Amino acid sequence: MRTGLRLLLLTALLAFGGCAGFVRQNLYKPRTDIVAITDWTKSPPAEVRATTADGIALQGFQWAGKPGSHDVILFFHGRRAHQGVGAKYAQYLVGKGPAVLVASYRGFAGNPGSPSREGLLRDGAAFIALARQLHGADARIFLVGHSLGGAVALELATRAPVAGVVLIEPFAALGEVAPDYARPFLVDRWDNREAIAAVAPPVVIFHGTADDVVPLPQAQSLLAAACNRALLVTMPGATHKPNMPVLGPAIADTIRLIAEDRLAALPATLPEGWRLTDHPPARTPACLTRHRGR
Repeated sequence: MRTGLRLLLLTALLAFGGCAGFVRQNLYKPRTDIVAITDWTKSPPAEVRATTADGIALQGFQWAGKPGSHDVILFFHGRRAHQGVGAKYAQYLVGKGPAVLVASYRGFAGNPGSPSREGLLRDGAAFIALARQLHGADARIFLVGHSLGGAVALELATRAPVAGVVLIEPFAALGEVAPDYARPFLVDRWDNREAIAAVAPPVVIFHGTADDVVPLPQAQSLLAAACNRALLVTMPGATHKPNMPVLGPAIADTIRLIAEDRLAALPATLPEGWRLTDHPPARTPACLTRHRGR
């Protein structure tokens, strides 16, 4: 009887393991086409490699910063994308001073491995380490993430010292935006409310009113969960796909103001019609407990 139960349990575990892999592939939808960077950018960046703690080598791209700058913008792309798409978006952050580094994930676009929550976080940590290797241990690193990439950036900001975080069309919790049929099968938990409550540096969220993939209330809920300084910039008519020729310069200005400790000046830099909601450091019991623990 015990042998039979063990076999049944083993079969169930193997089945779940296979199911988990299938669910993750559909959750992250990694694009597998090899990236020819000249197809994605106007001014091609240099190719770089980051190696993760578990030995996976990942392709990345970098535009150098202005001489004398030790600031780095690290960009994380979203679901159904890859580092080519990331570079396509991130190129609009170039030329303002900081170097711009584009991260990638395991299992995407020629990278070995398969995506998972902890895997993506190891990948992000490897690119933070690469940024410090390339620009010095004292480099100021600003994380920028689109959609799923925002979840990666937020969680990394709870684990590593960074100077600021910018989120583009982020969700508050993955389970709240996943299709109803998929929610019981989600094997990776991304809870951005929990993460943003633990992030110390400023967080600025850019979200469109016409995003039908991650609706605006997700960003509003995320803003309300922050324990430290956070701002929400609402973009009328903007969808889930960022209009980077317009948004990129706004993000670059935001990062400059974070670096100068002048976020109060942000409204004057935004395009006409964009609305700013400021969320000062919260004094809820949970947040006060976090502050005392630091």
